[in-house]
Amino acid sequence: MTRSLVLTADDAGTDPDADREIAALLAGSPLTAVSVITVDPGAGPGGPPENPGAARAVRHVAEAAPDVAPGVHVVLPTPAPEGGFDDVTDRIGAQVDALTRAAAAADAPSPARLDSHQGTLYGLVGRSYLAESIAFCAAHGLAFRMPRGLELYGDGDPVLASAGVRARHASAVAAADAAGVRIPRVIATLRGGDAEARDYATLREHYLRLLRRLPEGASEIFLHPAPDTPRQRDVSATWWRKRAWELRLLGDPVFTREIEREGIDLVSGW
Repeated sequence: MTRSLVLTADDAGTDPDADREIAALLAGSPLTAVSVITVDPGAGPGGPPENPGAARAVRHVAEAAPDVAPGVHVVLPTPAPEGGFDDVTDRIGAQVDALTRAAAAADAPSPARLDSHQGTLYGLVGRSYLAESIAFCAAHGLAFRMPRGLELYGDGDPVLASAGVRARHASAVAAADAAGVRIPRVIATLRGGDAEARDYATLREHYLRLLRRLPEGASEIFLHPAPDTPRQRDVSATWWRKRAWELRLLGDPVFTREIEREGIDLVSGW
């Protein structure tokens, strides 16, 4: 078995400058996938409005990489009501429908997968929506960004190391397999913001180590690339440096050479 990698840019649709950069990366870098936010991620629990930036992002992607099917980066309003969202399936469906319409308007492929913005579907904090997410993916033929193994995403995380989370995760993996929902072998990123990234050299070394540790099978590394702009500094006060460094990483020949040296196949889906 070979090692293959989906290299994803998350949070498309939230910044026009970032959307243009992501599209350019899809056309000329190791980046292979994009995940689009279709609703306002800052809206309260009353029900977030559609994000007009989603259509813009899909248009840019379709022009640069017409074969790339976007992922749906599902957003649930925060804070959640006590007990969670009883209508979470409807909320997921509305976001999938919004991205499907945007893709059709841009003559792009329909969404191919469901992703979890800030982990809201996983239930690491609050109620888990894994059962609803897996059932939705099975009914609509979507893949789901839930790792089969937690060894990379859960490095040093006491929550993910807990017996309760591990048991819930194992049950969800079994449910996905039973329903025929495709999931990646592992997922990985650099969790946290500027403080955790420290500097560009440290961030690059983190991602180089992730490449070396990828197991056999199809996995995913996701990043949040964005240019250094006044808007990014304003809306991502503790994240903008990391986002700019991740944008730089995707154009860094050292990173590209490491993918080649490790014999990793770049793919757009698992």
